[in-house]
Amino acid sequence: MSYNKETKLLKDLVDIPSPSGFERPLSEHIKKELLKYLPRTRVEIDFHNNVIATIKGKTDKVVVIDAHLDQLGFLVNNIDKEGYISLIAIGGHDTSLLRGRKVSILTTHNKIIKGVIGTKPIHLIDDEADELPDRTSDVTLDVGIRKRKQVSALISIGDPVVLSPEFDRLIDGYYTGSGFDDKAGCFILMETVKTIIRKRLKPSPTLKFVFTSQEEVGCKGAKEMAYRFKPDLFIGVDVTFATDQSDVDERRTGRCLLEKGLAIYKGINIHRKSVDLLGYIAKNKKIKVQYLATSDSGGTNAKSVANTNGGIKIVDLGIPLRNMHSNVEIINMKDLKNGTRLLTEFLCDRRLNGILEK
Repeated sequence: MSYNKETKLLKDLVDIPSPSGFERPLSEHIKKELLKYLPRTRVEIDFHNNVIATIKGKTDKVVVIDAHLDQLGFLVNNIDKEGYISLIAIGGHDTSLLRGRKVSILTTHNKIIKGVIGTKPIHLIDDEADELPDRTSDVTLDVGIRKRKQVSALISIGDPVVLSPEFDRLIDGYYTGSGFDDKAGCFILMETVKTIIRKRLKPSPTLKFVFTSQEEVGCKGAKEMAYRFKPDLFIGVDVTFATDQSDVDERRTGRCLLEKGLAIYKGINIHRKSVDLLGYIAKNKKIKVQYLATSDSGGTNAKSVANTNGGIKIVDLGIPLRNMHSNVEIINMKDLKNGTRLLTEFLCDRRLNGILEK
């Protein structure tokens, strides 16, 4: 299937495996793409696989714009005498979705080996509920070979594993796959960098676009970036729960629909003046946005850094996503394009520096 340049960029991000702690191949790919627009001295990868891209501003203010590049995954935990592989989880999986899935094992020999998480034939199941795994260790990964020695020659304990991405086009700008959490956010950041450079826009603050590691295991990369750069404002771009699917209750999460733009959070620790400016820009530029409330201080990179370094102003932006943490997540490209427009306009607005002074 052929894709335009934008969709190809998103597909490449999804297709490159990046389980938490093993993000390096994706980090290198993002760096390579960013070097099309920025000089080599402005793009770096640190030893924890965080990618940092810098656009110098006209003042001493610093804004960090964050999206995490890691995804859920597993580690090979055991290979039994018949060659069956057991797993431990990286991040929070819905174990009920694991049976009958294709996976990729990222071996220490720089080779990807395909496998499947097995499932008992439906003819032999008496009670479906009894067959659902309670823990990741309850599922079995099968690469076909029935001997431990042969499997162990190819696969090592500690090798990372991911569900096969299966990126695909649906209809009317909708796409499905796994890892949109948060490679969709990485896409928006990359497109924003490209737009600022190509249009020769001149932001007032220095912009640090950070593609952070290990969000799924504790927002660790974002905390490192907050300590390192001590930003005047930290903007997180991550996915959020879409409620236009049948089994999600908007009374619990707040109404959020695909094709209606990014969701701007309001609530505890959120910088109100930045939210007001985002809303003003969205209205005047006719960019679709939605609003959600937040009463906690966790769950996203932005919220996790709000109370570090004596307190950091934060903005939390959510990309509507259906079927989160599954391999059939669904997004709409219009939301990503609207998100890129909104972020670009905000970061280059002459009023931004003023609100950061207060």
